[in-house]
Amino acid sequence: MKNPVINNKIDFTKTQSTCPYATKSHVPLDFYDESFIANPELTFQKLRNIAPIQQITLGEEFPIWLISKYDDVTNMLRDPRFVKSLNNLQTLNNESSKEKAKRTTATYILRRWHMLSSDPPQHTRLRGFAQKAFTPKIVAEMRPRIQQITDELIDKIYDNKKIDFLDDFAYPLPFTVIIELLGIPIEDQEKLRRWSDVLIESHITEKNKQSLNESSEAFIDYMKNILDLRRKKPGNDLISAFLKLEEAEDHMTKDELYASIPLLIIAGHETTLNLISNGMHALLSHPDQLELLKNNPKLIHSAIEEMLRYNSPLFASTMRLAAEDITIKGITIKKGEGALALFSSANQDEAVFNDSLRFDITRENNKNLAFGHGIHFCMGAALARLECEIAINTILNRLPNLRFDKEAKVLKWRPSNIIRGLHKFPVVF
Repeated sequence: MKNPVINNKIDFTKTQSTCPYATKSHVPLDFYDESFIANPELTFQKLRNIAPIQQITLGEEFPIWLISKYDDVTNMLRDPRFVKSLNNLQTLNNESSKEKAKRTTATYILRRWHMLSSDPPQHTRLRGFAQKAFTPKIVAEMRPRIQQITDELIDKIYDNKKIDFLDDFAYPLPFTVIIELLGIPIEDQEKLRRWSDVLIESHITEKNKQSLNESSEAFIDYMKNILDLRRKKPGNDLISAFLKLEEAEDHMTKDELYASIPLLIIAGHETTLNLISNGMHALLSHPDQLELLKNNPKLIHSAIEEMLRYNSPLFASTMRLAAEDITIKGITIKKGEGALALFSSANQDEAVFNDSLRFDITRENNKNLAFGHGIHFCMGAALARLECEIAINTILNRLPNLRFDKEAKVLKWRPSNIIRGLHKFPVVF
């Protein structure tokens, strides 16, 4: 369980450099270490103060740079020299036959042919296809349906008095919303969730390669069937809208469709799932803030921003690659090297947020980076905020006595270098 921090200060050694950007100090960080997973904010605080731009090895062999301070993160995410596509780093004509064959695999297609792994102009083009479904008007019109789904979920669990907040509420709400938006049958959600949980892994290793390949192949086979279904029976949904463009000069290619739809499924529920569950966890962990929100429902919008900031649903950005040597405050990230923007750390930067490790739902000017920054800013941010608003307000109204299940074991967080979320979240009411 993420424990509230009592002492906001960390004692650093007297030998540390007064200029953190010039120091050679190193902060040990393992995203899969249990002590880090339980209380990452302490490690992030050390990073910001001792080594705000630090290189680590992800997994067994892949070195990456961690960017941990707010200003450095925003500058990095605006910098066009940090790219997402490998195409900007290599000449495809000189690829080996092995590399060319790799580009035809299901795993490669799902990881490389969507907007999140591309740069302008391809990114601009792909984002444009999907962004029309997330306009302020369309999102606002979804409010009644989101409220209906929320009420139906609570009706289903109301008499149980003991549930897993994740599995019984925080997961099915955003998952139902996104697959209805796309036009995917609700009865397929369990297998889609199973594949999504595998594909959310950001780094391919020998241990997860087989499961990634199997899930990717299964997802693409499923997409083929859904696309055929929507061609024969189009509806008022996003997949049907994509397919209407097939006869136009500019439309999504087959591989772009295969990659973009799973991306929207995963991104459309994973961030919101963790926002709702992490947010409720923060409220239950801070009874004074919970009571304040119950007594002042109009604070819900500032409360959501604080939930996003305090325990961000995403630890970090997806990988950027330096398209050339890039020097940041005296430290050079060489061409081809990877970098991660640590959203969770930037959102707790004491140089930007006063008393940054405190959960305060009345916090003002809360310009958190939970949904990213720059051209890859999450297009579904407004929808996620709306879902969280409806979810939390309805829970507090209909299940006002919801609380931690004291008989349950200590809550554990999912090990990941991207996602920040719980494994299980048992509650009673």
